[in-house]
Amino acid sequence: MRRRWTLTVALVLFAALSLAIDRGPEPVQPRWLVSFQRQSGGLLSLLRLPDFEAPKINGMAIYTDWGILKPYQYEPVGSQNENEPKVSELTSEGWKVVIVEGQLKDRQGQPCGLKYRVVHRFTIDGVILEISLVSERVFKSMHGFLAAMLNFSDATEWFACTRKGWLFAETLHDGRVFQSVHEPLDNNKPVLGVANPRTGWGLVLTLEDASPNGLDNVFIHANPKGSGGIFLAWCDGITTREMNVGEEWRVSVKLSFSRFDELLDATE
Repeated sequence: MRRRWTLTVALVLFAALSLAIDRGPEPVQPRWLVSFQRQSGGLLSLLRLPDFEAPKINGMAIYTDWGILKPYQYEPVGSQNENEPKVSELTSEGWKVVIVEGQLKDRQGQPCGLKYRVVHRFTIDGVILEISLVSERVFKSMHGFLAAMLNFSDATEWFACTRKGWLFAETLHDGRVFQSVHEPLDNNKPVLGVANPRTGWGLVLTLEDASPNGLDNVFIHANPKGSGGIFLAWCDGITTREMNVGEEWRVSVKLSFSRFDELLDATE
């Protein structure tokens, strides 16, 4: 009998249990607080440092709301409407792994023809998210918006490592503050994120892979109050794509926390 997934908004502490088995018996200190919420797709609902003031992830979703299902029409569907995701835990090479699978659905719980799968790998220095979409039907003309979104809070600055160098700025207005379509990320250091200027801590996203056709756009939408989202957009109205039955789109990113001096040193 399959064990039911019981985590909702309760906090779960992954104390880098995540230390590789062959690293010996030294004590492991907690590195972050993590939780998942079954009622909204089973995806990451909290990721934060337990002992430092730093930006935190407070939700994740995979969704479309314009143009993908019906050209030029608004029709929101997403993981947030999936109430019965399949969630499993395992240990792989000594690391904790949580796998979540479901379907993008409308508000009435009806699927749209896209399945999602997110593998969360908790390592000693970060969380790797392997996100994939699989088509259950033919989508002939996908011109609109389709993305994975990571919500954040407690950040009023953003940063990105682009082909022209590092960009740093305060969030002064509500809107898209960075877009890779305008400022392409550095091919060797595809890093962006948000920061807390009072403490110097940053939430860092490193783009590791996007296949088979890459992403239309990677952008940060933020406001002066410190909240917003980091978006990994397969479709952002820039290109027209199509998906055949069984076709899979994948994107892999690493989330980590870093102080600015450590981030710059690590990426030079």
